[in-house]
Amino acid sequence: MTWRDAAIRDIRRASRSVGIWIVGGVQILLFVGLAAVEFVLDDGSFLTYIDSLAGVVGVTTPLVALLLGYKSILAERAGGQLRLALSIPHSRRDVAVGKLVGRSVVFAVPTALALCLAGGVAIALADGGVPWLWLPWFAGVTVLYGVAFVGLAIGVSLSTATGRRVTVGTIGAYLATVVLWEDLHTAMLLILHRFDTAVTNDMPGWALFVRLAAPSESFDLLVRTGFAVSRAGRYVDSGIAYVTWPAGLGLLVAWTLVPVALGYLRFKTADL
Repeated sequence: MTWRDAAIRDIRRASRSVGIWIVGGVQILLFVGLAAVEFVLDDGSFLTYIDSLAGVVGVTTPLVALLLGYKSILAERAGGQLRLALSIPHSRRDVAVGKLVGRSVVFAVPTALALCLAGGVAIALADGGVPWLWLPWFAGVTVLYGVAFVGLAIGVSLSTATGRRVTVGTIGAYLATVVLWEDLHTAMLLILHRFDTAVTNDMPGWALFVRLAAPSESFDLLVRTGFAVSRAGRYVDSGIAYVTWPAGLGLLVAWTLVPVALGYLRFKTADL
């Protein structure tokens, strides 16, 4: 048995979950509803819609991904299914990799479907100005952004057998990476520069990279790469090579893999 078998087993089990179908339906309603509001009520352009959609994705997608992943290992560990799976035998590495792949697919398919439906509605309502070639790019970076949080959630789920710690860790991860990153980064800069507020408008290169390390900032930069929206201007205007879109892409991949690797280090020697 390999990680592929573990992934397929996880996909089949997740596909029977009513909660996952509900989450997928909510995403469709949200994305399509936003298109209707943007074009019918506000008479916006396609780029305005993309900018609004990126804002909604930036906040909601981490929630969906974390919900899909944060109890993925813990639930099977508590219910005894994990011990049974390891007796087939799977290695613990196969379980970790299979869970990451399986939950990523479970996240990616309904998200991509919701984006396609919303994109179709937006294209039908827009009065031209559709950047056709970059639409797959937007769907791709959105999926990658969500998969980064799937990896983060699975890393937390791998690291402990206590439900309360997993829940607190997942909430803390969301607050730190989505809600508080900018404020914490600004506070750190002000302390290091003796509360000279000018540094927040003219950041040194290393500070820009730390700000870009937030998944939401990397996502904004990747969206800005394909569309003329007002996001991530500080990186585009800096002219610094290591805060360009390849760095954002690499950071999201790192957010996907590093938490899983760290969680696996604890999981491989844990008493099940």
